[in-house]
Amino acid sequence: MLAILWQLPAYAKPDDSIFLRLYTEEYAPWNFTRDGEVSGLNTELIQQVLDKLSYRGRFEIMPWGRAQLFTQTQSNACFFSAVRTTEREELYRWVGPLSKEYVQLFSTDPNQPKFNHLAEASKLRIGGQTADAFTDYGVEQGLKIERIAEIPVNLAMLQLKRIDLWLAGSIGGPFIASQKDLAIYPVATSDKAFELWMACNMQVPEAVIDNLNRTLQLSKQDGTLDTIMQRYR
Repeated sequence: MLAILWQLPAYAKPDDSIFLRLYTEEYAPWNFTRDGEVSGLNTELIQQVLDKLSYRGRFEIMPWGRAQLFTQTQSNACFFSAVRTTEREELYRWVGPLSKEYVQLFSTDPNQPKFNHLAEASKLRIGGQTADAFTDYGVEQGLKIERIAEIPVNLAMLQLKRIDLWLAGSIGGPFIASQKDLAIYPVATSDKAFELWMACNMQVPEAVIDNLNRTLQLSKQDGTLDTIMQRYR
């Protein structure tokens, strides 16, 4: 730890006057509620970065659409874990990438036929999420997706067979389902991986964003990220 702090002046001067509102959703293992606190791999990584910079932050879980709205309307706000899309690019200042995963379609039926491409499932009923880049990508691939605000509702609909497949991340989807003791099986995977970032209001100073990005890269190099990941394997 002393070695890390010794390197900080080359990147940024610690500043406890910086306070950020950090919004996210229930999307394990990246961000979720555990024992009444916001936890998760990306949550812990961001907290480590804040600590190294002596920045203060408050994490809060809420519906994904609301997290984006609050970030756009509050000058010291950010939301994560967000896909960095062309449509979002000019709306925020970006920190990352924090992590990455693929988009997959999941079934509760182990015998559900598999598809080489997402588009091949276009005739099936699929559940996705409101204001979600993964869902937007699925629509671009020709899928007809019913958008729901809360992920647990999608899982309930999948169990009740009100939808045939659930669209989610390749890491987040199975992790969330396992917490609900629900076995799900991937039947299609996107051709590309999606990076997950933290997106901040445009009024967050550029110097703060630069410090966050530099310290994040340092945390990937000094073993901080590897230590966090070990706790979620």
